[in-house]
Amino acid sequence: MRRQRPCLNCGRLTRNASRCDTCQATYQQRRDQARGSAHQRGYTQAWRTAAAAAVARHRSQYGDWCPGWNVPAHHATDLTGDHIQPKAQGGTDDPANIQVLCRGCNSRKHAQT
Repeated sequence: MRRQRPCLNCGRLTRNASRCDTCQATYQQRRDQARGSAHQRGYTQAWRTAAAAAVARHRSQYGDWCPGWNVPAHHATDLTGDHIQPKAQGGTDDPANIQVLCRGCNSRKHAQT
C-alpha cells in the first residue's frame, strides 16, 4: 500500500505521486492551455495526411514492425508517423522528415533528433 505524502500545492495528504486529485486537475489544465492544441502547434491536416501515407508505405514494405528507438526492431501494430527533425526545432511535414515508429518508441524519442 502506498504511503500518503503531502500535495506539492496545497499540502493535503494524498496517495498520488505529487498532487492531490484537485490540484492535479488544475495543474494539468494550466499545462494544456500553455502548450496549445495540436493544431496550434502546427499539426494540421497536412501533417495527418503525410504521417498516414508514411505509415502506409512502411506497412506495405515491412509489415507491423517498428525499427525501434534505442531498442531493437520489434513487432508493433500501433505505428505512428514521427518528425525526424521536430517541428519545435524547425522541422517540416515534408515526407523526407517523417519516420515511422511505434507509440512507445515515439514517446521514448520525444523531441530528440
